[in-house]
Amino acid sequence: MTASLTDPVRAADSTEPQKSSATAVATFLGEHVFAVLAGRVSPLAIREHLSGPVLSSMLGIRPHGAQSPDYRLRSVHACPITPSRVEACLLVGAHRVRALVLRAEWVAGRWICTRLSLV
Repeated sequence: MTASLTDPVRAADSTEPQKSSATAVATFLGEHVFAVLAGRVSPLAIREHLSGPVLSSMLGIRPHGAQSPDYRLRSVHACPITPSRVEACLLVGAHRVRALVLRAEWVAGRWICTRLSLV
């Protein structure tokens, strides 16, 4: 199944956030955030899934080596903090692997990335 902005991961598209798995939520948001960081998608294309501060910070973040064809999302590790909050670590990179840490929160009927850090 392919995630899209209009039809998020099936486990993450319900009106009840507790029915979503932490991994499904983190993968959904992580794939879209990663596409922005890799320069494949504009941050404005996913702004409905980003808080204001995260959107602002993404406009200036571009990891070294992100243009490489080998630069990819390697793994997703997620943990539910509450039924409406998930924290995750995504391993990204090509030759040098880095951690992308994010927090997802259920706000106004959708999952939103409210914190983001490239470690």
